[in-house]
Amino acid sequence: MATANLVDVAVYSPDHRLQLVVEVHTKTKATVEWVANMRRNLFAHGVISTSPYFLLALPDKLCLWTNASSPFDVVPPEYEVDTAPLFAKYLGEPVVALEELSEFGLALVVRSWLNDVIYSNLTRETAQPDQLWLLDSGLYEAIKNGSARTEAA
Repeated sequence: MATANLVDVAVYSPDHRLQLVVEVHTKTKATVEWVANMRRNLFAHGVISTSPYFLLALPDKLCLWTNASSPFDVVPPEYEVDTAPLFAKYLGEPVVALEELSEFGLALVVRSWLNDVIYSNLTRETAQPDQLWLLDSGLYEAIKNGSARTEAA
């Protein structure tokens, strides 16, 4: 969905520093090689700017990289997370399959989920097993009480 210098979702800390750039794509069953190359290509072609965290949101999984690696290197994500349990409550009744959503629809689901994460009160004790990666990666602390929006990079 990203076009030149447009991110699907940008997430800022409470002090308005860019923490997370999210690219949404409708490809399913993407290989580790595909997601690693996609990330590298987005940065190499200047489609998105660098931030401490980069999330590639696909219908079936989220792929998260931290700033531990160069955005121009082809490296696998540090975290791969199944979207089904994370996004289930955003799919309505009757349930719409994530694979059937357009990029715009998937971006809305991702942004809704991110807004819930931003304003949640996650701790190791309260987090569900499928939320622990948010704490382990440091992403939750980076975006807690921040803001998510679609905007030019």
